[in-house]
Amino acid sequence: MKPTAIAYADARRLQRALQAGIAYVLARRDQLNHLNVYPVADHDTGTNLAATLREVLNAIDGEPGNNTGELLIRVAEAALDGARGNSGAIMAQYFQGLSDGARRTRRLGARRLAAIARRGAHSAWQAMAEPQAGTLPSVLDDFAAELVDLVRRGLHDLRALLDGGLERARRSLAATMHQLPALEAAGVVDAGAQGFVDFLEGITHYMHSGRLAMPPAAAPEAPGTGHTAAGACYRYCTECLIHGRAIDRAALTAELGSLAGDSLIVAGSGRRVRIHIHTDSPNEVYLVARRYGELARQKADDMQRQQRLIDQPGQVAIVTDSGADLPAAEAERLGVHLVPLRLMIGDNEYLDRVSLEPGDFYRLMTESEAEAKTSQPPASDFRRQYELLTGHDYDVVTLCLSARLSGTYSAAQAAAQRAARDRIEVIDTRNAAAGQGLLVLHAAEVAAAGADRAAVLQAIATYRDLTRTYALIHDLGFGVRGGRVKPWMKRLADFIGLKPVLANSPDGRLVARGVLYERGAAVESFGRWLQRRMAADKMYRVMISHTAAPAAADQLRTLLLAGKARIEACWITETSPAVAVHAGPGALVAALQERP
Repeated sequence: MKPTAIAYADARRLQRALQAGIAYVLARRDQLNHLNVYPVADHDTGTNLAATLREVLNAIDGEPGNNTGELLIRVAEAALDGARGNSGAIMAQYFQGLSDGARRTRRLGARRLAAIARRGAHSAWQAMAEPQAGTLPSVLDDFAAELVDLVRRGLHDLRALLDGGLERARRSLAATMHQLPALEAAGVVDAGAQGFVDFLEGITHYMHSGRLAMPPAAAPEAPGTGHTAAGACYRYCTECLIHGRAIDRAALTAELGSLAGDSLIVAGSGRRVRIHIHTDSPNEVYLVARRYGELARQKADDMQRQQRLIDQPGQVAIVTDSGADLPAAEAERLGVHLVPLRLMIGDNEYLDRVSLEPGDFYRLMTESEAEAKTSQPPASDFRRQYELLTGHDYDVVTLCLSARLSGTYSAAQAAAQRAARDRIEVIDTRNAAAGQGLLVLHAAEVAAAGADRAAVLQAIATYRDLTRTYALIHDLGFGVRGGRVKPWMKRLADFIGLKPVLANSPDGRLVARGVLYERGAAVESFGRWLQRRMAADKMYRVMISHTAAPAAADQLRTLLLAGKARIEACWITETSPAVAVHAGPGALVAALQERP
C-alpha cells in the first residue's frame, strides 16, 4: 500500500523530525570523530556536532509552539549558543539561514522547505572567510539544489522530497573524498558533511517509520585514517559568542581575517554572532570581538594536544584546572589537559593562562584601576574535555583546586554527571597552586606508565596526605579582597610588621601556619622555615611558584637544595594569574611532597 503523502510539516512534526535527526547524529559521534582529518586531524568533529545539536535538542524540548518559524528561531539561537568547532559553527549558520527564511511561517510545505534549505546553504557559505569545496557547505548546497529541482518538477510530498534530497546528499558526500587532498590521502569523506547526512538519515527514517532510528554498526576502519591528515598550523581552536545590536558581520570578518589564523567562521545574525578561528593568540580575537558587542562563552581548545591524544600513553587522561602551578614542559611531556579559570578585570573577561599569561596580568594590573576577580570555569568547559577524552576511549581523572577555595570542583562534578560518569573521577586535591601542581604531575606520571584508573586514584589518595603548600605573602590585602584571607590576619601583620606564612590545611582551607620576623631577609627566613619542615631522612619533591618574583624563587631553590633534606626534584614556575589575584605581586609559594 502506497504511504499517504505528507503535504506539510507543522511545528509538532518539525520538532519530532529534528529530534530524530539529532538522535541519529548523537549515536554516531564516535564514528564521526574517527573520520575527522580536515582541516585539523584532532578527531573531534563528532564531539563538536553532538555538543552543538544537544543544545538544540534541549531548546526544543517541551511544547514546540504555534508555528515552524518560531521553532526554527529557537533552533538557530540554541545552535549559535552551543556551536563548537568548524562543523558546529557552520551548522549553526545553516540553521540561522533556515530561521531567516521561515519567519512567521506556520507550516512548511515542499516549496517553502526547498527555499529555506537553499537560503540555509547560502548562509553557511557566507559564514566561512575562505569557503572550501568538499566540506559541509558543499553537501548543504547540493541537498538544497535537489529539493528546489524536485519541487520545480512538481513533487510536493515531503517524504519523497527528503528521500530525493538524501540521495543527492549521499552522492555529494562521497565526492568530498576526491575534492580535498587530505581526505583523499586518508581515504575518508568529510566528517562534518557526514554528520549532516546522518542528520538527514535520522529524519527520513522517522518519516517512514514514525520511530527514532538507531544507526547501523560502524564500518571497518578506513586505511590510513589519522596518519596522512593535515596537522594544526595554529594551536588554539578559539571561539566566542557576541551579543549586540546591528553587529556588522562583514566588518567583523574582515578585521578577524587580518589576524594570524585560519578556519575563520563568523556565524549568526545582527544580534548574536559566533566566532570560530584557529590561532596562536586567542586574546587578540577577544580584543577584536568585544568591540562589536558583549563578549560571552569564550573558549580556546589546544588542538596540538588533541592531535597527540592518538599517541598519548596509558589508558587514563589527567585533567586539571589552571589553579595548578605546572611547569609547561612537564605538562606537555605528560599530556596534562588544562581547563582555564576565568578572570574579570573591569568589564573584560580572560581565560587564565590562555588569553591572559602572567606577564600580561601584572601589566594590566599596573595600568588598570579596576579590581581583578576570579571565577570558576563553567561546567561546559569540563564537559567539553570529558567528551573529547572519553570519545578517544580514555578514562578521566580530574584533580581540582580545593573545594574550600573555589567552586571549580563542583563545576567539574556537574560536568561529569552529564558526561560518561562511569569513566570519570573528580578529585578535590584540598590544595592549590604549587601543591596542586605536584599532585597533578604525580598522577600524570602514574597514568603515563600504564596504570588503570583505580591505581591512579590510589596514588593520588596516598600523595594528597603527603603534599603541603606554604605561601609567603608580601601584601595580604589582595587575599582579603578575594575572600581567601581573614581581615584580622592583615591587620595583625601590618601592626606588628610580620610576614605571615599561609598553608593548606588537611581539609583544604587556607590557614596561617607561622610568621617571619626578619626584615629585608624574608626569602632566607622562609627557606629556613621550610627546611625545618623537611626531615633529613626523607626524600622530597619541591615545586616553587612565584608572582613576578623570579629572582626570589631562584634564591629560595638554592637555599632548599643546600639544606640537609634530600630533594628528588625542584621546579620553578610562575603562579597562574587566577592565584596571583589573591596573592599579589612578590609572593612565593613552595610545595613539599614527601616521597614514601
